Amino acid sequence: MHWTKVSILCLLGSFFLLANKAIAQDNSPYSRYGLGDLNNNQNTVNRGMGGVSQAYSDPQSVNFINPASYSSLLLTTFDVGIEGGGRSITDQGNKFSSGFGTLSYLQLGVPIIKNKWGLNLGLRPVTRVSYNIQQGFNGTFFDTLRYPLTNKYEGSGGLYQLYAGTGVRFGNFSIGANLGYLFGNIENNTRLVFPDATIYPSHKMFRTSYSSFFYKLGVQYRAKVAKEMDLTFGASGSLKQNMRARQETLSETLLFDGNSGNYSSQDTAKYVKGERGTVVFPEEFAAGIMLRKFDKWMIGVDFNTTQWQNYTNFGAKDSLQNAWKLSIGGQFVPNAMALSGYWNRVAYRLGAYYGNDYLKLNGINMPTTGFTVGAGLPVRRLPYSNQYSMINLAFELARRGNNETVLKENIYRLSVGFTLSDKWFIKRKYE
Repeated sequence: MHWTKVSILCLLGSFFLLANKAIAQDNSPYSRYGLGDLNNNQNTVNRGMGGVSQAYSDPQSVNFINPASYSSLLLTTFDVGIEGGGRSITDQGNKFSSGFGTLSYLQLGVPIIKNKWGLNLGLRPVTRVSYNIQQGFNGTFFDTLRYPLTNKYEGSGGLYQLYAGTGVRFGNFSIGANLGYLFGNIENNTRLVFPDATIYPSHKMFRTSYSSFFYKLGVQYRAKVAKEMDLTFGASGSLKQNMRARQETLSETLLFDGNSGNYSSQDTAKYVKGERGTVVFPEEFAAGIMLRKFDKWMIGVDFNTTQWQNYTNFGAKDSLQNAWKLSIGGQFVPNAMALSGYWNRVAYRLGAYYGNDYLKLNGINMPTTGFTVGAGLPVRRLPYSNQYSMINLAFELARRGNNETVLKENIYRLSVGFTLSDKWFIKRKYE
């Protein structure tokens, strides 16, 4: 492997470490429910088009949402995405803000047979748990004695997918599958704090460790409708899957250090480790259609739904409901073959979506809306080089909830994707 490729791999590994360190800055009360906040699960190209991805495929882009698209790969493509942004949450008139940053995906697409059979290896975060909330209330002791108490809720962790996928084309029809391993830990902590320093705070920790295999299937069909125009239909999904998990609980009293401001364990009241069980991940389905004029423009529509009412964690349900989202978006390139004028070869993207969130708090639905813009910036390749690189950008403005819901969240997110396509497996010849 050429030294420049090794440097790129090292650089992207550094992005992974830095992005995961930045997660700690986030504070989202929504992540207390279910498996946590669901990550945006499209690559940067599709994010710029409102998330439209079911019928999308490209010779130099890896669309892991529909594995049938892998059949279109022409070059070995290394693709990494990172994202960062901020959120503001309104809770009964109170407003607070936080920032976040994370790795979006890391993947390597390889054409086994060009434009017919492709392979993809990838890693991506699925959910994120990060919240720090305080709630004051009056506690009653011995029926008459009342204390102002504080509950402090903290959560951290998340789930990841490590997967391999393949897609094969038969004429105009493509099928594909992602198979992989889902893993991670989610920890929820509750501290009960007394105003009287002589009464020690209590702490309850609840940790769930996940380790299970998963799958996702996809299909695409492309029909030619004009000389340089085609129409693609795509769909993907999976049935309900049972994930293996293990729970761990801890109850203890704490000692507060006034100098450092930290708590330390004083006495363990109860510790239980090793209870195994099942977490039901619900069935999901998505379908879409995309009209494309070769090297000029494309426009598509997607609809996806996940049956979160069927989610259970060790047999227990949560404040979740069936979610759905309708997305529309497209891309325009002024002149992909232009020899001059860099901006003529840039891909300009626009999109929007509307749907119903998977959370249902106090019996009230939470609508979600979003607007996206994006761009694909080609990187000039070096002379005598087989490399074709692209920097993809996407900016999203989104809202979850409204004035009727318990919480209302406004989000802005900037996503950056780095795509390096190359003929990595050429046998060198010398004369």
